[in-house]
Amino acid sequence: MMPEYGIKCFVCAHQDVWSRFSGGSGAPGWTFEVAGLDVEAFTQTGAAYVHGQDELRRKSAPVNEKEPSGPFVWPSGYQKLAASTMATLFWAGDALAPKLKCQRRSENGEEDSVSVQEFLQGALIEAFGRLADEVAGLEACIGFEPMNEPHRGLINLHGFDGWNYDTDLHIGHYPSLTQALALASGYAQEVDYYVKSWPFPTRVSHRSVVDPKGRSAWLSSKKPNHGLGECVWRAHGAWEWDETNKSPKVLQKSYFEVDHRPGREGTAIEWYRDFYAPFLRRFSERVSRSSCRQFCFIEPIPNEFMPPWVGKDAQETKAAQKQTYATKTVIDTKRPDNLVFAPHFYDLNVLFSKHHSWMSVNVQGLARGMFILKALYFGARALRKNYRLQLSNIIKYGKLSLGTHVPAVIGEVGIPFDIDGQEAFATGRYDKQRELMHALISAMEDNQVAFTLWNYNPDNRVEYGDGWNKEDFSVINGDAEEKPGVILQDIANEAHANDELYRGGRVLDVIIRPYAVKIAGRPLRSDWDPRTLRFEFEWSSQDLVGEKQSEKVRTTEVFIPKYHYEGGINVKVSDGDWSYDADLQTLYVRHKAEVYRHRVVVEIPNVGKRLLERVEQRRRRDPPGFPWSLVSPSVELALEELDIGGFKYRPRLMEGKMSGNGQRDDSFCMEISLPADGLGFYRIEITSSTGPTQ
Repeated sequence: MMPEYGIKCFVCAHQDVWSRFSGGSGAPGWTFEVAGLDVEAFTQTGAAYVHGQDELRRKSAPVNEKEPSGPFVWPSGYQKLAASTMATLFWAGDALAPKLKCQRRSENGEEDSVSVQEFLQGALIEAFGRLADEVAGLEACIGFEPMNEPHRGLINLHGFDGWNYDTDLHIGHYPSLTQALALASGYAQEVDYYVKSWPFPTRVSHRSVVDPKGRSAWLSSKKPNHGLGECVWRAHGAWEWDETNKSPKVLQKSYFEVDHRPGREGTAIEWYRDFYAPFLRRFSERVSRSSCRQFCFIEPIPNEFMPPWVGKDAQETKAAQKQTYATKTVIDTKRPDNLVFAPHFYDLNVLFSKHHSWMSVNVQGLARGMFILKALYFGARALRKNYRLQLSNIIKYGKLSLGTHVPAVIGEVGIPFDIDGQEAFATGRYDKQRELMHALISAMEDNQVAFTLWNYNPDNRVEYGDGWNKEDFSVINGDAEEKPGVILQDIANEAHANDELYRGGRVLDVIIRPYAVKIAGRPLRSDWDPRTLRFEFEWSSQDLVGEKQSEKVRTTEVFIPKYHYEGGINVKVSDGDWSYDADLQTLYVRHKAEVYRHRVVVEIPNVGKRLLERVEQRRRRDPPGFPWSLVSPSVELALEELDIGGFKYRPRLMEGKMSGNGQRDDSFCMEISLPADGLGFYRIEITSSTGPTQ
């Protein structure tokens, strides 16, 4: 079915925090068994944060306002014992846990003893290899992603007594590795509790005792494929329990920095070079066995830049060793020829705080020591500039590390829709989400990088979001009935609400947008205004100048969605001619062969009428209170368009909120910004009570 609609896909070996049993998704429960971990003990020992279990525990326990919790805690699971141990064994079981062996049945039916690393990696690679054997020949399938958002686990650990605050999310109970090892072996520990804060993401609120009451997260059984009967790191001599001082004692502080295999003891290890790259090559070779045209979509650890993967060229290696933007290493594994650079990008500040206002933050810069005032951006234009810069860095350093010939795509990107207390769900006004999404997609267009949007989930509901740790990223909401004050669909999608294709859509009016699908040359610039629907695209055909150019070679195809342009279009081209197929939603622009720089502009016939209808639609759905009730729609529109002396006035009615006396508080808000760089922002609010809400 996909080829019929021109859709391509790649298959992702998806995981977050290793497995749903450790608070994420991905690996099956038996993987913990082979490491010797008891999934039923994770919550009691603090080895994992599992949202469902935590919620059940809190319902039966006294309310503790000092320790707020919720699904936003899940990313901290990467640093908790269960997930960090599993990642370490998966990547570096050979080097860091050489005593841990597993029994595996070979193809000839015989039992083989293999390392835990080989057991885990072999199972994953062969599982996706078998899948590739079945689907790789399909026209729509273009490749595989070996692992979603990989994590190094304990490899190159910053220290047994603390994690890196700049790169590892500290939230909720956050034990150091030393404390986590003790907790997992049944010993009580006094642990820091982190809460959300500003200007830094979190701070230590207090310390409290976590007591497993003697329960261990490790299986005591020593039968095959059930671990070593105790903590795997204790069995390897990394730490011990000091009975005299009743505290954990680290025996080898550099344990996770060096190899421990016989004959290689003490050799320094590095995650990207020694473990990640060899795995990527092996995965790529297996999924490409049935079809050599399969791409391998790779990504670095989230919020890290990919270090140089230069192969064996001595000159490139020397230059790569001098770089300062990524981990100081050079990957020397032979690089697969089918790589696609597919990093992920999210606004981590919005993601974590579930809030968006007039200010945005360059988290990428902050994590690398940027002065906080330099990392702040103000206003919608600056939001786009913020995203543009962060995405530009990701792509720039990716190409420096992998080469300019390696294609790039943002493998996962999106916004949380449940921001600001889920206010949009009750009002149907998704203005803030729309601002975020438009800035995000525009920034990717500015960087000329393709993307896959996370996510489309028809099972999304206001009550539980996407059904995973209460995340809510789906561009479609599946609630069948509107309930005023509880569930109202996006009012901007109102005209399409009865169309099955768009029903339940959220901010589709900025997601569905014009773009150049096929370009007769190289793209230079693309810009689209979702308010006026004006689209402008520029490209260069300089590489083709002097060559014989058929009409097909000179034709650029632009997607013009019916969603916005069913009423017709006006087109201006800098040279050549154009034609438009409304049924195919495609504009064909044929440039002149002797000209090498080209531009096309698409507009709707009556912009003023559209803008006025938008204001009237907003007023019908949400009748204004004072003072907007005194202002005509045309005056309100004029105020929206006011742009004098570099100041941009953007008046709007803020969301009506219920006050304690059952009245609705309507707020008039006027924002004034300096658009040159987004700096300089003022906000005026006037609040009035308009009587009992109907």
